[in-house]
Amino acid sequence: MSRRNDPYNPKRGENRTYIPNDEIDREEKADMRQQKKGSMINVLLGGLIVISLIAFLFVVLDSGIFTSGAQPMYGSPQSAAGSAVTGELTQEQKKAAEEAARKAEEEAKQKKREEEEAKRAEEEAAKKAQEEAEEKEKEEEAKKKAEEKKKKEAEEKEAAKAQKEALEEEQKVLAGDYILADSASRQYSREELERLTDKEVLFALNEIYARKGRIFTGEEFKRYFESKSWYNGTIPAEEFDANQSERFNDVEKANINALVAIAQERGLR
Repeated sequence: MSRRNDPYNPKRGENRTYIPNDEIDREEKADMRQQKKGSMINVLLGGLIVISLIAFLFVVLDSGIFTSGAQPMYGSPQSAAGSAVTGELTQEQKKAAEEAARKAEEEAKQKKREEEEAKRAEEEAAKKAQEEAEEKEKEEEAKKKAEEKKKKEAEEKEAAKAQKEALEEEQKVLAGDYILADSASRQYSREELERLTDKEVLFALNEIYARKGRIFTGEEFKRYFESKSWYNGTIPAEEFDANQSERFNDVEKANINALVAIAQERGLR
């Protein structure tokens, strides 16, 4: 096999086996594709870097880092006469901002005053309503007390009248010779005895004893029975009470038992 110099491969002329042209073309095309691919990647990377730098510059300019806090430098005229863009506020803008801030502060103060006035009005209304409720309650309480007082006075008056009538009736009964004139011969019904007053019950009970001659030591009973023409006290109280069951008949015993039961029920004994 003969050798030849390869213009695309200088080393092919150095004691190497001959390579056909078609194989050389395939290798060259592969190398060219690889180089082309690498070039495209490099172009894309470069484009991305450039775009990133441009975007970064826009962000930096927009942030105002290089303009000492002034407004963005692109697209905004800063003077009323359309002069060159600057990073500083004009006097008119400052005044407008100050006026807006002052107005906002005034509105906030006014709103606060209105809220305080509304709160005071609400508190005053609540206080007034409470005072009215308390006044109404006092009036109702006074009215209730007046009604209770009037009712109590009427009840006391009625009770006094009833007591007076009972006392007059009692005095009328006690003024007679006997309370139970037939206590030795007639058994009185419970209903009849219930109509007696407390004092009459006690005097009627002792009247049965007095008719048998018992001597009383109590001043009231002694004075009462000694005022009666039929009374003749001859038996001392201790002696009389010791043999009491032998001194009465069955009718008298029944009347005595009924009067004792009534006296006990009323708490008189």
